[in-house]
Amino acid sequence: MIDKLSDPVILFALVLAFVLGFLVRGNGRSSLSPAPMNQEEIDAAMKRVTVSRWMDIDAEIAAGRKLAAIKLLRESTGLGLKNSKEAVEARMASRGMTRH
Repeated sequence: MIDKLSDPVILFALVLAFVLGFLVRGNGRSSLSPAPMNQEEIDAAMKRVTVSRWMDIDAEIAAGRKLAAIKLLRESTGLGLKNSKEAVEARMASRGMTRH
């Protein structure tokens, strides 16, 4: 096996694969990560959250499951983790809920 790795053709193929992988890897962001949003897009996304979804989010917060509340908000809005966390914490503060 090691003898085959020293073959110039194999070494060239490995280096080429590495270089191509490095070049096509993108900007480091996962394809699951949403693109950054400006404040207008965030506001528009927050307006799309239904009353029943806010009730679900509030229930998760009241049960001490802040991460689950953030996940629900992310699913409803498409916001990123940071914006969703800030929105959930702002809701908690506006309703006098303690932070977990």
